[in-house]
Amino acid sequence: MNMLQQGIQGMVHKLVGKKVRIRDACMDDLAGMTGLLGELFSIETDFTPDIRRQRLGLVSLMKSRTATLLVAVIGKSGDSEKIVGMCTLQPLISTAEGGTVGIVEDLVVSHQWRGQGIGSMLLDAIEETARRQQMRRLQLLTDMANIPAMHFYDMHAWTRTSLINLRKLFP
Repeated sequence: MNMLQQGIQGMVHKLVGKKVRIRDACMDDLAGMTGLLGELFSIETDFTPDIRRQRLGLVSLMKSRTATLLVAVIGKSGDSEKIVGMCTLQPLISTAEGGTVGIVEDLVVSHQWRGQGIGSMLLDAIEETARRQQMRRLQLLTDMANIPAMHFYDMHAWTRTSLINLRKLFP
């Protein structure tokens, strides 16, 4: 286990008498993570929950040597853990920055656990991962209609840009 993994493994926060721990995701977490993506995509207007596609995407990320998948869990290691949040980070090369930057995707906390600091723990862990990987910038997309998410990122010193996201889907 490297220093980054030790740091992430060590992130523990007491929450209403329960310990929340941030750790690397594993294949056993797929069902919990897929459920969280269903929650996320049900509030984002550009995406639709699709369990098959979300599982395929998560498995691809887990197989990647460069992607980071973190989960927030409550409970003891093993069977009694409950996944209450997740976040992913993917690197890419930026010509503007002259080096590696990161795309933060899928930061989501289960609706019944929101507002208790779990999203902040996940974001802090992802930001620390990016620093240790010497990424020069992080960026993310959020639905402009999701006012709580916009406020959350504002509180964490993320700045809005003049760029507009465009996309083109392929069948």
